[in-house]
Amino acid sequence: MDYYKIYKDQWSLIKQFATLEDAQAFADTLGTGYIAEFYKAYTAPTIQERLIMDLEFGSSLIYVFVEDNRIMDITSEQSEAVLVKFRDVLAFAQTGAITSIQTYLPLIPTDEVFTQERKDKYSQMINDYLVQFN
Repeated sequence: MDYYKIYKDQWSLIKQFATLEDAQAFADTLGTGYIAEFYKAYTAPTIQERLIMDLEFGSSLIYVFVEDNRIMDITSEQSEAVLVKFRDVLAFAQTGAITSIQTYLPLIPTDEVFTQERKDKYSQMINDYLVQFN
């Protein structure tokens, strides 16, 4: 999947798509006047580049998880319980083991803090991140 630039006026976005037609179809969903054009070919990152990317993504995943906990305004007991529940996932995120999170996350049962909505959200974030390497 190559990179395509979607733009209109001063706004732009670089995103991966299989074809220019797919990129333009996405651009069309944004409204009238959005244009898609080829930006650059995809090249696989080196091992070192991928490690940096995985570590940064893992860090952003942790941030979103903690932010969601704070938005929910959970008690300290609930916070401790969810952190224990996510101990392995947090360790995977800190070490950039994103495919391990993808495997392990679906096995964690939902509850009043880790809702199905949150589970789906994190799974989608992970899938969206990993698809760029396929």
